[in-house]
Amino acid sequence: MSTPMSLEKKPNKLESKKSFYKTIENYYNPIVKDKIPNGLLLNLYSYLAKSQHKIYKALRKKHPKSKARYSSFKTKDLHYPFTQYGITNFLKEKDAVNYTTYCKILFKMNDEELAKYLKEKHTYETK
Repeated sequence: MSTPMSLEKKPNKLESKKSFYKTIENYYNPIVKDKIPNGLLLNLYSYLAKSQHKIYKALRKKHPKSKARYSSFKTKDLHYPFTQYGITNFLKEKDAVNYTTYCKILFKMNDEELAKYLKEKHTYETK
């Protein structure tokens, strides 16, 4: 006996990159409050939306039972070291002079916390 299509459970569909972008934008805009140039910020949001969407897509394939987890972007993923390393590298590439200031704003860090973070990042990248 088959079930009608309307009653079948639909698979958890991956949200669009546009949706990822909007979630990232909504998360960071209150933190940034015009402290980072708008053009740079928009490029960062695009970079994050594309890279996170690609990661989610790969994780959905690798962990099929976790499709629900990887269907919509979770802002907690912005706090993972690997994501923050990507943000730091992106900002450094775009503005080598001010990237540390921008990192402090985005990561809500003071000078000491950022210095510790950058040291840990360097250690990780030079293993």
